[in-house]
Amino acid sequence: MSGAKVGSFIGAVGGLVFIVSDAGVLPGAWPLVLRLLGIATFALVVALVLCADVIGRDAAPTRAQLRGYGFTVLAAVLAILVGSRVFLGVFDVFDLAEATLPWVATVVGVHFIVFARIFKESIFAVLGVPMRTCGLVGVAMAAASVRVERLGGAPSPA
Repeated sequence: MSGAKVGSFIGAVGGLVFIVSDAGVLPGAWPLVLRLLGIATFALVVALVLCADVIGRDAAPTRAQLRGYGFTVLAAVLAILVGSRVFLGVFDVFDLAEATLPWVATVVGVHFIVFARIFKESIFAVLGVPMRTCGLVGVAMAAASVRVERLGGAPSPA
């Protein structure tokens, strides 16, 4: 199996884990609905990747690309860990714990954008740019919510 297909499976598993583990913060039936949609989407992605003839036709990644991949994944893991600690620790007085999930989306989006450059595959940017943007909006919304609360505005729902 090609590296591109293996990478697609890794991404699909990561997305499924993200949805299954984080949907629980939503109220009512939404966690179940989103988890079921996540599982169905995962199954669809797996089927499409298995059937796709266009994934992985290119040459194997170069040594430099593999180094870049490793560095990018390591940097993303560190950014997620450090950023989460910052939101949960340093800024805890502002209750920015809500920013940790969008922070993860931001970092994962950026890591896909870097992959687009490393592997010269625009599909990674197509995935990474909206993911990064949504993540940054989420971080900004968490910060804005905290600012409104600190200024005496309406409390955010718990």
